[in-house]
Amino acid sequence: MHSPKPFATAYDWCMRTILFDIDGTLLMTNSGGATTLRQSMLEVFGLPDPNIDISFGGRTDRSILTELLTINAIDDTAENRDHLRNRYVELFPETLHRVGGELMPGVLGLMNELAQNSDIRPYVMTGNFQRTGQVKLDHFQLGGFFRGIFGGDHDSHRDHLARRTATELVQRYGSTAADDLIVVGDTVADIRCGHAIGAKVVAVCTGGQTRAELESASPWCVQDDMSDVTETLRLLTS
Repeated sequence: MHSPKPFATAYDWCMRTILFDIDGTLLMTNSGGATTLRQSMLEVFGLPDPNIDISFGGRTDRSILTELLTINAIDDTAENRDHLRNRYVELFPETLHRVGGELMPGVLGLMNELAQNSDIRPYVMTGNFQRTGQVKLDHFQLGGFFRGIFGGDHDSHRDHLARRTATELVQRYGSTAADDLIVVGDTVADIRCGHAIGAKVVAVCTGGQTRAELESASPWCVQDDMSDVTETLRLLTS
């Protein structure tokens, strides 16, 4: 993540911050995370057939590691989590290069448009570890569009991640920095964590959840995807 600015200007205080999720919102990998976690479990703990049959959507990587250790009968200690996390982070770039993935519809066009708007601060708020999130953004040539990444390295719940993100934005830009936030995500967890910090939420149906499931969590609006760049831009900047 970028280092905090030493002070915030009056201009910084009046800007809108948009917090984008990664997986299912900006892009999809071809099971790159699950593939890497399986290999990491095998290498770190010597498991011949690691059980990774868990739900990944809308979660932080910190919480995923805890569940993987538990269901594979390995003590959920800080040491074991660190060993697993470190090997996962080491292996992930090569796995992503091998399995690839795709950008979601409209994302590149939208990010190019937002880059021309000086009233917007684009950030990523993701359940991914910060380092693997950056690898994904860079692989798909999105890294340069964002001021930084708030990742799921320390938080077991997306709401906690969102609250920490809001706190860091205030520390970085001043007391009003959390007053005008929009979260863009593809899961009910994204919607709920947006609500936890008083943000408007734009939900997209490009991940694993249906429109009905997303609407049940009461986002500000739901879009099938972001292929209508003009409409998505209007929602995010109006």
